[in-house]
Amino acid sequence: MLFKWKTPAVLAAVCSVALSLGFSTGANAGETFYPPFQAKAANDNHRFDELYYAQPHNSFEHGSRLSEWLERGYRTLELDVIDRGDWESWDKGPYVSHSASPGNQNCSAASNDQLGHCLDDVVSWMNDHPNAMPLVLFVDMKASWDPLNAWYASEVEQLDEFIGNYLNSRLGNRFYQYQDLINHLNPHFQSNYRNTLKNVGWPKVSELKGKLIVVLTGGFIGDVNGRMETALMNRFGAQSTFLCPDIDTADADEFSGAIDSMSAEHSSYFFCGNVKAGDHYQLTANRAAQYKQIMHLWGAAGDFANTAYESAWLAVAHGVSVISWDLDSPSSTPGWTASSIPLVGQRRGLPGYFKIKPKVRPEYCLDVDKAQYGNGSDLLSWACGGGDNQQFVYTAEGQLRPKGDNHYCADFSTGSADNGDKMHLWNCDGGSSEKWRITEDGAFQNLDSNGSHCMDIPGGTAESSEQWQIWRCSGGDNQKFYLESVSDWPQTAF
Repeated sequence: MLFKWKTPAVLAAVCSVALSLGFSTGANAGETFYPPFQAKAANDNHRFDELYYAQPHNSFEHGSRLSEWLERGYRTLELDVIDRGDWESWDKGPYVSHSASPGNQNCSAASNDQLGHCLDDVVSWMNDHPNAMPLVLFVDMKASWDPLNAWYASEVEQLDEFIGNYLNSRLGNRFYQYQDLINHLNPHFQSNYRNTLKNVGWPKVSELKGKLIVVLTGGFIGDVNGRMETALMNRFGAQSTFLCPDIDTADADEFSGAIDSMSAEHSSYFFCGNVKAGDHYQLTANRAAQYKQIMHLWGAAGDFANTAYESAWLAVAHGVSVISWDLDSPSSTPGWTASSIPLVGQRRGLPGYFKIKPKVRPEYCLDVDKAQYGNGSDLLSWACGGGDNQQFVYTAEGQLRPKGDNHYCADFSTGSADNGDKMHLWNCDGGSSEKWRITEDGAFQNLDSNGSHCMDIPGGTAESSEQWQIWRCSGGDNQKFYLESVSDWPQTAF
């Protein structure tokens, strides 16, 4: 998958424009989340675009059977296919493989797995579970075999046609296709399809239960988006799968305007973005959720593994719809998925913008002293109000930036974690002392010194004007916090 960096100047401009609108969170403003934290659950009355899904990356490579992931509770899978051989004429389509060579993975083929074998396994599971949440299957087009001649636009079209024919013959209307969404939007059409989707949304879960959605990512290295554009325009009216072009990590405008290497007009026919995790991806996720599009997030941001609790929190809170995790097997699924952040839940069902309240005195909030922003500004307890100096965004890399001036991060004196170091603001510079790991039981662990120290209320009881500190993590109530969700706000250049 191609990832294209912006220059710092362009990124700054994009960030400023991208968040000039201000979006509301799925976690309602004013709603307080208490530890042990729990993401909001999904139900049949939610629209599909209001859900998030956890996805095992390269699902076909791990576990003894592909369906093991579904049995574990996952409702999205990922397969890689390679453009090798004359697959266009084969009954089972292209080989399923991450490398240049075919192999026997965890699908049902006797020898080399092909896409049809894996689709058969998914269909078989669906037949046994007719009322399951809608399944989302990602098919990533790998250029590992003959990369200079892989995945021409015509071959992307042929892959879409193969999948459409294969699944229509086996699932009928249980295969939810691109054209089905277009038909859903047509009666409400307003200016273009993206704006219409933003206003109307996807069908409800109750209408999609027992159905399969297929998404195509990847393709020719260096021209993923251009070839997808050509393929969709040629297939429009007969398109089966949802094409998911590459979108830059912090370029929110690609979800609402022109996608790189595409015209603005043609971009409006796409409802998905494939995004590599990185600094400030929360901007892109916020916009994707606002426009009710699929956002597939892969890789890891900051210093967090993508299977870490805090990574899942950030992705859910900011509006990612499909969150790719690197897992060795279904049994390596994190335990907190059973208690806090389930494998399928409500998109933005945790707060990403919030006030921080001590459990020991929840009438107080973390406060930038006198709303004066600068290096060394104290962070202390003050009666909760509506000021910008008490609202923080939890960024993709784990920073806590105040609404009043997001050039600054919640940090601590000395920059090297020791008991009693006082909390203050400091210019965000990417250091470990300005990054925080949220925990299920309501703590904020600082990443310096391997997360040994936590945000802490001195003396165990918050007093007005008392400066907060860090202290070795103990699990005490003075190191646990409630989070009151607040509305998103325009963020300036980083």
